[in-house]
Amino acid sequence: MHFIVGMLGLGLTLAYTLTQGHASGFGGIIHVPSLILLGFAPLCMTVASYKFSELGGAARAVVRALRFSASRSRAQLYEALTQFAAEVRQRRPARALEIANQAPHDVLRQLGPLVIRQYSTTDIESTASTSLFCMVSGMKRAEDVLGTLSRVAPATGLVGTVLGLISLLKDLSRFEQLGPSMALALLCTLYGLLLANAVYQPLARVIHSHMTVAVEEARLITRALVLIREDKPLADVRKLFELSGTSPHGAGAPAAEIATGTAGEP
Repeated sequence: MHFIVGMLGLGLTLAYTLTQGHASGFGGIIHVPSLILLGFAPLCMTVASYKFSELGGAARAVVRALRFSASRSRAQLYEALTQFAAEVRQRRPARALEIANQAPHDVLRQLGPLVIRQYSTTDIESTASTSLFCMVSGMKRAEDVLGTLSRVAPATGLVGTVLGLISLLKDLSRFEQLGPSMALALLCTLYGLLLANAVYQPLARVIHSHMTVAVEEARLITRALVLIREDKPLADVRKLFELSGTSPHGAGAPAAEIATGTAGEP
C-alpha cells in the first residue's frame, strides 16, 4: 500500500511540474514548481520505500532528538538512579518501583523491576543487551530514512534539471518561456542540494548524536543496576557521570550518596 501511495504521489508531482514548470512566472530565487517538485518528490520516493509505521517512528525520533539535551538527561538519570538505589537499600520496593516506572530512560524503566524482583546480574545484563539492541535498531532505522531523503533530494534535483532542459529545448523559439524553463533547470539542482546538505543530513546527524548518548546512558544504567543488585556502592558509576560532564554534587547529593553507600568516597 505504501508503495502505491508513494508512486501515485510522485506521478502527480511530476505531472504538475511538467504542466506548470514553464507556465509559472520566474521571480528570482523562488520558483514554485521547483519548490513543489523538491518538496514532495523525495518524500513520495521515501514513502514508496518505507512502511508508514517506519516513517512515523522516524518522525518521532527526529522530534525526540531535537528536544533532547545530553546534560539535562544525564542529570535527571543520575538523580533517578540515586533515588532508586536509596529506596532499594532501605527495603522500600513499592517506592523503588514507582521511581523506576517514572524514570526518563527506557532502559531504567525496563530493568528497574528486575532488580526489585532480585533477578541475577546475568539476567539483568542479558535483558539490558536486548533492550539496547532494540533501541539502537529503532534509531538506526530513523537515521536510514533521513539518509534516504538526503540521497534522493539531489537526484530529484537532477530530474527537475532534465525536465527544465527538455522544456527549454521545446520552447526554444518562444523567448518568453526561456526564463521559467531555465529556472526549473537550475533551481531544482539548487533546492535539491540545499535540502540534502542543510536539512536531511543535519537531522540524521542529530539522531546519530542522540543515539550515541542513549547508548552511553544505557550502559551506565546497566552498570549501576548491577551494583545495586549486588549491594555495592555506586562509586565507579558516579565517577563515570563526572567524566561525562554531569556533576552529582548538587543540593541533594550528600543524602543520596549516604543512601547509596558512596558517602566519604573520593
